Amino acid sequence: MIVLGGDVVTGHDLKTGEELWRMTGFNPDNDRNYRTIASATYYDGLVYAPTRERPLQVFKAGGRGDITGTNLAWRFQNGPDVPTPVVGGKYFYSFNDRGIVWCLDAKTGQEIYGRQRIKPGTYSASPVLADGKIYITNEDGVTTVLKAGPQFEILAENNMNDYCLGSIAVSEGQLFLRTATTLYCIGKHK
Repeated sequence: MIVLGGDVVTGHDLKTGEELWRMTGFNPDNDRNYRTIASATYYDGLVYAPTRERPLQVFKAGGRGDITGTNLAWRFQNGPDVPTPVVGGKYFYSFNDRGIVWCLDAKTGQEIYGRQRIKPGTYSASPVLADGKIYITNEDGVTTVLKAGPQFEILAENNMNDYCLGSIAVSEGQLFLRTATTLYCIGKHK
C-alpha cells in the first residue's frame, strides 16, 4: 500500500501495515502547514507523487528504508495542487488548478509539450484517460476533451452550466459526470 503525505510517501505491507520504505523531499521548505490533495499514481513500476505543485517526484516503488537517494527517477516543478495526474502508456499528463497542461515522457520526465491552456477556470476534478482521450472538468462544469498522445489537441469542450467538483467516472463505454444538481450518463453501455 502506498501512502502519500505532505512530507513523505511511504510503502506498507498490506497484511501487517509495517512501513517498508519511504521517499522524502516533498516539503522542501519544511512548512508545517504543507498539504497534499492530489493522489499518487502508480504505473509500470513507478510512483508519480504530487505535492503542492513543487516538487512532483517520480520514483521506483520498493526497497527498504529511506529510498530517496536510490529510487528517484525524475522530478517535475510544475505539478498539480488538486487534480491527480494521469499516466497512460508512454505519457504522463499533469493539469494544474488553472487549466494549464503538461505532457511528459512517463519514464524520463522529458517534456513532450508544456504550458498548454485549456478552458480557463478552476480545476478541482482530476483528469481521466479513456479510449485514447483525456477528460477533465472545471468547477464551472466545462469538460475539455483532449487527444491522448504527444500532440496537444483539444477535441471538444462540453458545458454542463453547473458547479462541478467531481472527476468523470468511466464504466463499460459510458462516462458519468456529477454536477451540483445532476448526474449525467454519456454513451451507450457496451
